[in-house]
Amino acid sequence: MSSRRPPTITFMPRNRLSKILPTMNPKVFAECVENAEKEVERIAPILGESTEGDVQSLIRLCHQREDEIFGQCREIGWLALRIIESARLTRRPELAEAAKGLWEMIEALSERGVWHTDALRLHADALQALTSGAQIGADGIATIERELLRMRAAIGAEAAH
Repeated sequence: MSSRRPPTITFMPRNRLSKILPTMNPKVFAECVENAEKEVERIAPILGESTEGDVQSLIRLCHQREDEIFGQCREIGWLALRIIESARLTRRPELAEAAKGLWEMIEALSERGVWHTDALRLHADALQALTSGAQIGADGIATIERELLRMRAAIGAEAAH
């Protein structure tokens, strides 16, 4: 029986404030949290623009020749992971989900040798549709997410839950 590692890798930097914050006055702590949340809101538009650029880069990478895509799969995976994180911060869960599918497919390649170029490109196309400016309603977004998940399951590239 082989043990599987989790489908997502999380990097946790050392928290230099972990010993300081619990000793703070609760009011000061609450102010620090509020200021941090305001800062995230302040940079969200800039982060959103950066995310759009990352999405365009990812789309270009996924529409190369198959051998080029395969050769750059780790770069594609890390770019997808960056989009996931940025999209979640900018409250774009639909982008995060589509990029998560790309990440899962790259992980499926490295863990189990699963490779489907067309499925990878379809995820990139979904990202393009989601960032095109077209009005896609909640039902449309739900359909895209459901169908991408169903496709990953069908090819054996879904993450273990």
